[in-house]
Amino acid sequence: MVKIVVDLMGADNKPEELVKGAIKAANENKDLYLYLCGPKEILESEIKSAINGNLCIVDATEAITNYDKPVKAFKTKPNSSLVKGLTLAKENDEIDAFVSCGSTGAVLVSSVFVLGRIGKVRPALSPILGGSHDFCIVDCGANVDTRIDELLDFAKMGKAYMEAYGVENPKIALLSNGSEPGKGNDLVKEAYQALSNMDGYNFIGNVEGKNILFSEADVIVCDGFAGNIALKTIEGTAIAIVRGLIEYGKKNNCMDVIGSAVNDIMNKFDYNTKGGAVMLGVNKLVIKGHGAAVAETVYSIINQAYKLTKNELIKKIKDNLND
Repeated sequence: MVKIVVDLMGADNKPEELVKGAIKAANENKDLYLYLCGPKEILESEIKSAINGNLCIVDATEAITNYDKPVKAFKTKPNSSLVKGLTLAKENDEIDAFVSCGSTGAVLVSSVFVLGRIGKVRPALSPILGGSHDFCIVDCGANVDTRIDELLDFAKMGKAYMEAYGVENPKIALLSNGSEPGKGNDLVKEAYQALSNMDGYNFIGNVEGKNILFSEADVIVCDGFAGNIALKTIEGTAIAIVRGLIEYGKKNNCMDVIGSAVNDIMNKFDYNTKGGAVMLGVNKLVIKGHGAAVAETVYSIINQAYKLTKNELIKKIKDNLND
């Protein structure tokens, strides 16, 4: 039985919308048990459509939002859905994962405070993106400033992530301002040499921004500053292309033709179907979904957590970090 805590508060949409995704996931997986953190009186009426009886409610009416300062909120809102859910995950050894679409900063801070880090590793956020194939970026925003040893840890955790995702011998690349070995700042140049000398890691060199979506890499390693800019640039570019196509289709009265291209692009980059960003480096699996999540987002994130749990992601990370 895979057991997952689902925080249904703190996102843009209400718990009664998000819980529909949890119910769908629970109905499809008989060996999945979900702890739903949110207002009991609201959730009780919603979960009547569950067919497997594998849901329980953790009553929480308080939420940590993007307007709260993460550290202060963690200390002053112990009864929030986020803190109560993480505390439950820590205290119950049978619980495998925690998922939330709430404040990114609060999820990061609270996960480290409650669950603790794996050794001395700096936790990193890693989303799955779709280009010529699915790949992950490590880090996409948790660490603005990064040391060389931390970049190497990101590579180790990224390798474990993609192995749990189903990729054999993942190809690892380093984000830089050029593909040549000598490109990059001092940190990137040093990381290039270190990654080249790591046994058991399929390092394929640098990848530059324009090739992120088309490289052979399964793992792209970078500091959180560059990774966050890359991620948001990709998202913004996809939106700009979609808007441009729609405008062209309307102007030239050919939306019947343009529509299929728009749908294809939206499906490839839609965060509601890709799951969330995994917080690599804490003692239990934590996945952070997009704040604008809908029911389908929660459904995707739970299935992502289910798969990664089945494929022993946390064990793989610990094994790689101990190499």
